[in-house]
Amino acid sequence: MRKWLALLLVGMIALTAGCIGSNEKASTSTTTELPTVKAATLMGGISTLDIMEAKGFDRENRFKVQALRLGKTPDIIAALAKGETDFAVIPAEMAAKLAQGRAGIEIVAVDMMQNQAILGKEEMKPEDLRGKKIGAVVASGTFKLFQAYMKVLYNITPEDYEVVNVPPGSIKDSLKDVDAVVIWEPIVSELIAGNVSVIATFEDLWDEAEERGIVEGDPVMLVWVVRKDFADEHPELVKAFVRAQEESAKFWKENADETKKILGDLYHLDAKTLDILYDRTEINDEGLNDELIRGIKSEWKLAYLGGYLEKDPSNLDIFYRG
Repeated sequence: MRKWLALLLVGMIALTAGCIGSNEKASTSTTTELPTVKAATLMGGISTLDIMEAKGFDRENRFKVQALRLGKTPDIIAALAKGETDFAVIPAEMAAKLAQGRAGIEIVAVDMMQNQAILGKEEMKPEDLRGKKIGAVVASGTFKLFQAYMKVLYNITPEDYEVVNVPPGSIKDSLKDVDAVVIWEPIVSELIAGNVSVIATFEDLWDEAEERGIVEGDPVMLVWVVRKDFADEHPELVKAFVRAQEESAKFWKENADETKKILGDLYHLDAKTLDILYDRTEINDEGLNDELIRGIKSEWKLAYLGGYLEKDPSNLDIFYRG
């Protein structure tokens, strides 16, 4: 009898120890699980988020990125407003528009320089667009900046041309019915590969504006913004995300073949298009500095002079310094 009780006692002790060990293991597993960070981007628009996901720079920096690829820019704005995303990659002038509308966001990084372009079925100059029919994604920051360039550089206002609202996937086909299109990468490179004429790149337009003393600094296109409430609550995750973005940008610049393969697989691009895309896209791999901030503020000035920003942005300060 005593022997049986002793065996029962040993069994109960072993069972209890096993339960404790199991609970400790579960607890350890939970505490070491990487936090998820949501990042919104425009579906069909390239950014360093593509590299971050493919190469795991998020996990190397102890978080897991969940990419939200949304159909149109207003969807990204809505996701930020509703707290459905933590970060978003958006045009620099749109960040100012959101901030002036009292959206609680801050710019944490610059992703890439202006890669947009005006393309047409015949050779023209930008000033020849007066009276023409133009295809564009009307709700995009790219189109808003195009309108600002046209007004500031050539005094061509929206009343001077006809606009056809075209979804990104139909831009190429729209050239049958319009004189020119305004679009971003990778569609620009697809059109160039298809022998569509470049009327002007946005970098060309920036250079002209710089020569006239209107802008200065780098021609920034895309910036990463974070919700201010998220940044205040999770400063370490913001720093980790910025590190991952910079590492992704460096990889892009130093590993041409693998970067082209990642972009080719993701966007279904052929080799000719990828070569053009890689050569004409300028990625930023530096943290926010005075030169980049000067470029962003100059773009805000351009957007204000062109009528996109209703309020003077000269005193706007939404740069993250956490």
